[in-house]
Amino acid sequence: MAACPDQEERLDLHAAGALEDAEAVGLVQHMEGCEGCRQAFAASVELLSMVALPPITAQEKVELDELPRRTLSEWRRSARRQGLGLRTLGALVATAAAVTWVLLVPGMWQLPGTAATDRPDSAAAATTPAAEEVDAETMAAFEAWAGLEPLDGIEDSDSWDEDFDIDSGETL
Repeated sequence: MAACPDQEERLDLHAAGALEDAEAVGLVQHMEGCEGCRQAFAASVELLSMVALPPITAQEKVELDELPRRTLSEWRRSARRQGLGLRTLGALVATAAAVTWVLLVPGMWQLPGTAATDRPDSAAAATTPAAEEVDAETMAAFEAWAGLEPLDGIEDSDSWDEDFDIDSGETL
């Protein structure tokens, strides 16, 4: 004999212990008069008893209680390791940037008009007289920077040495 089609779902829920008290009372009253529903309920109880887990042991209970604490400590340990790795990576990037700065920037700070290929090496500088002379414009700019008064109009002064000829282009 089969269970009543409208009661099959309620029978399975009652066998699993998932029915509320008011519904369970109505189902038990129905099962007293229906043999098919009683048999279906007994089959559901037997099937659920075969797949039910055994009760947990005391050791399993202790491990379940410690699970949140262990999980949190492992998460913190992992976050610390990851933070250490990121700090190490940051330090390496900063070091690489500093080394790059030291190696590349000095080449960028050249005077206008001078290139690395235009500069004579030390042997050529010693033999080339053009490397030692300074043009008048550069000298005037240096004197202005140093706060010196220009040397114009001093030929009338009696305090100068007679051997010094300002018209010859000599500079101090």
